[in-house]
Amino acid sequence: MDKFKLEKFKLIIFKVFKILRLSYKALDQIVRLVLLAFILYSIAFSLACTYAAYKVYDYGMSILNDVEKLKTEQPEQSAFMKSFGGAEVKQRFVPLDSISPYLQKAVIAGEDAGFYFHPGFDVRAIAEALEINQKRNKVMFGASTITQQLAKNLFLSNERSWERKFRELAYTILMEKYLGKDRILELYLNYAQWGPNIFGCEEAAQYFYKKPCSKLSIDQSINLVAMLASPGKHHPEMKESRFMQERRNMIYRNMFPKKDSLLVDSLKSLTAPTNPD
Repeated sequence: MDKFKLEKFKLIIFKVFKILRLSYKALDQIVRLVLLAFILYSIAFSLACTYAAYKVYDYGMSILNDVEKLKTEQPEQSAFMKSFGGAEVKQRFVPLDSISPYLQKAVIAGEDAGFYFHPGFDVRAIAEALEINQKRNKVMFGASTITQQLAKNLFLSNERSWERKFRELAYTILMEKYLGKDRILELYLNYAQWGPNIFGCEEAAQYFYKKPCSKLSIDQSINLVAMLASPGKHHPEMKESRFMQERRNMIYRNMFPKKDSLLVDSLKSLTAPTNPD
């Protein structure tokens, strides 16, 4: 009887060890598979990160190359001009020193009063626009700087997406870094829209006033800048338009602020230059 129990006990022990051995092998295989999966995942993740880094680098370099070309080259057409399809657009390029100082100062006063102070983004203007839009419960005002507007006009489409916002940010930062304020202003004035198919201040001056933009007066400069907010609907000499009158008043106030004004912008200490006419 005791011998029978001993044999039974040995059989049980044998089965237990067999189960443990099989469990160990199974566990060993599972651990090996997990380690293999982890190694493969690490390799795949590394390759994906490397590819993503390369794409970001390539993406950034293409934007940088676009900006660096602007140092010495004048684009034949902006992206916005190309969006007109086959329609005829009129534009001619002139250097900054051939543009009326009145027009230069008026466009800063009307479009981006802090142009020479901010790094491409005007935080104060953004905050003010957000506050006004929230009060009116709809988008009434934007806060795009001259540099941001130039980036959109030259390189971007009108689509609303995060990628477009990122590209605008990249172009804005790089243009501020590599081009400088005067070159940005020169490009902006030469590629801004001033009518349904009119682009650039020289074409606008010739079309509306039959003179080169170097000869524009204060009033003519202010009138042209006033229509920039809606160039397809307005004419610089519109007298009955409340919109145009409000824009003219705002531009003039920014160009020639009161001596005791607390306004801190690019034109605070501006004195009127000699009329080129």
